[in-house]
Amino acid sequence: MRALTRRLGFVLCFGGVSLIAAQTAIPNDTMDLSEAYRLAVEQDPQLRAAQARLRASEELGNQARALFLPDINVQAGANQNWENSQLGDQSRNSVDYQSWSAGVELVQPLFRRESFAIADQNEILQDQAGLQYAQSQQDILLRVSEAYFDLLLAQDTLEFTEAELEAVESELRRAERALEVGSGTVTDRDEARARVDQVEAQRLRAQNDLQIARENLRSLIGRPPAELVGLREDFTAQPPSPDSPEVWADRAERNNLTVRLSEGAFRRSRAEIRRIEGERSQRADFVASYGRNYQSDSLGFGQQQQPGIDGEIDSEQTQVGISVTMPLYTGGRIGSQSREAQAERDAFFEESIDAKRQARLQAESAYLNLVSNLRQISALEQALESVRSTERSTRRGLEVGLRTTLDVLNIQRDRFATKRDLAEARYNYLLNYLQLQVAVGSGLDGSTVDDVNFFLAGDGNTE
Repeated sequence: MRALTRRLGFVLCFGGVSLIAAQTAIPNDTMDLSEAYRLAVEQDPQLRAAQARLRASEELGNQARALFLPDINVQAGANQNWENSQLGDQSRNSVDYQSWSAGVELVQPLFRRESFAIADQNEILQDQAGLQYAQSQQDILLRVSEAYFDLLLAQDTLEFTEAELEAVESELRRAERALEVGSGTVTDRDEARARVDQVEAQRLRAQNDLQIARENLRSLIGRPPAELVGLREDFTAQPPSPDSPEVWADRAERNNLTVRLSEGAFRRSRAEIRRIEGERSQRADFVASYGRNYQSDSLGFGQQQQPGIDGEIDSEQTQVGISVTMPLYTGGRIGSQSREAQAERDAFFEESIDAKRQARLQAESAYLNLVSNLRQISALEQALESVRSTERSTRRGLEVGLRTTLDVLNIQRDRFATKRDLAEARYNYLLNYLQLQVAVGSGLDGSTVDDVNFFLAGDGNTE
């Protein structure tokens, strides 16, 4: 694997090993990072909400097309009419009759300037819905990965603490035997007993932290996690490629999802100005209508025929033409809305600049953290070897009377603390890799998780 990573570089290594990871056999009673991510994607309500909004945004295209298609309306009505009238000195006349009307109207927009702006806005909204869904994917990726590595670290911490407890209990038994035969001191025994109590307290805290970490991962994946797959035995951290924070910052400025969302909001604000200004211009529509009106016989008081107004009326009307309208005065509404939209546009522009700066900072920070993790891992690996060597020397010194039990206890504590720090640095290395990918707009699907999962194909921490 070292030859592979050195040949392809850091990014290509992470991108090219997913096929190998897919072929790695994982027992059914264990869970790797890819499996945890898959379960979280199925269970996460935030991601499902983003999926629903993405489906909703698909209708915006239909709504935009509808702006350029005709409206067809059918109108119908029926009435029972009563009239009571008097003309001069004539007697009052009362009539009643029935009437109904029906018609159909077609309005085909020919030119509406604001419709083009609305169509552009809907297209931008569709793009933003996709970006928001991608952000939700990135978010669940980071949350699951952090919970997964937190649980691995909690397991390692408990394992190291229990190993330390076993070691200090062994030292306590040795000190008690030495005191019984007269070669030890009460101080050695008491110091060993005090250290046993301290480590026991640490073990209880580690058990509590493990339970919390387990519950955190369970809340994300929707079920109790199985045994987690730990780091490979041949895990080797590689430096990022390219090895320039400026290159990563430039990528983030172009591709970071928050930057792209802010740029979309700025474009939408410009389209909003065009939409409002479009209300000032004329509108032209093709209008066609057909209608029919009917009125029954009009009957007067006593059911007598009324001269001049009796008899059925049945008429039809067809119209075809062009309708042009243009607003002349709207009370200042359009001008006020235009100024409001321009101010919003300026605000979105400034926010897009800030988003780019934050994206650059996010990428540079993730890069520097990754480089720092590499140095920490290297230093801690060397420190662990040194501590082990020192522990062997200290034990030999204790045997010849040059060292005390406290010296052995302290070096044991240092060894287990170094092992925990090394495990944490390795997990942070993988987390910061994911943070770097998110900063530059990657990590949109499970492939990034599979890349990291390659380094978790072993039996766990072997230190």
